[in-house]
Amino acid sequence: MTDFIPSSASRRRVIAVLDQHEIDDLSLKGDVQLLNDPQAHVLAYPLTDSNDPVLNNILDAGLDRPNTILVQSPFDPEKYVDAAEAIDQFALEKHTLLSNFCQLLGATKISVTQMERVTNGKVQEFNAEAGKLIASGNVQGERTQTDSVSSQINLIDEYPGGEANIEEAELLLRSNRLLGDLNMKSLLQARKASGNPLKRRTLTVNLTTEASKNLKVAGNLNLPELNFSAEYKSSIKQDKEYKLTIEVLF
Repeated sequence: MTDFIPSSASRRRVIAVLDQHEIDDLSLKGDVQLLNDPQAHVLAYPLTDSNDPVLNNILDAGLDRPNTILVQSPFDPEKYVDAAEAIDQFALEKHTLLSNFCQLLGATKISVTQMERVTNGKVQEFNAEAGKLIASGNVQGERTQTDSVSSQINLIDEYPGGEANIEEAELLLRSNRLLGDLNMKSLLQARKASGNPLKRRTLTVNLTTEASKNLKVAGNLNLPELNFSAEYKSSIKQDKEYKLTIEVLF
């Protein structure tokens, strides 16, 4: 269980890093939900270098810490992030991929007009004003974290423009597992059309759809109380999603 990392990405949507004595203690107590979850894998700390690219990525990212839950990237199954930061990091990563995708399609300007964040059913909107995303009202106790995400969103990207590189744009979607995003796929099809090319589109993209399955696995884990703080467990179980509205000019 702890000696190798499964080659199948679906068997390691989540990786738990625990001291070996903690793993043994769970087995002795019969508390094996974490150990037996078919979509989670447990690694014994300390981790050591190997020829496994997944393990090396974890080491290179500095994620080899005991009592840590790692969530697999929905865009690259060989990469992981700390579960406490996963929602925000994956949302920012998809925003970057979205911008690169529009650039490949020949965009001259990409403008973020609004961001919506839903946290445990509470909605907070951010509107683009004076070069930044400004919150329209506050959600008590969540402002700092939300503002941190909004501050990392590039509001405007400008390019010289050009012919759409359909092949490269489609490859970006395929290689990052984004072919299921209907908005991005529709934009690709619109730029494929000959004779009447698309010049402008406003679209709203959910930045957390692809990550939700892996995040749900992490949230459903029964984590040992002595090994994980209540705050850490709460951050993993938090239900959050981001939606970004952008205007693209070609």
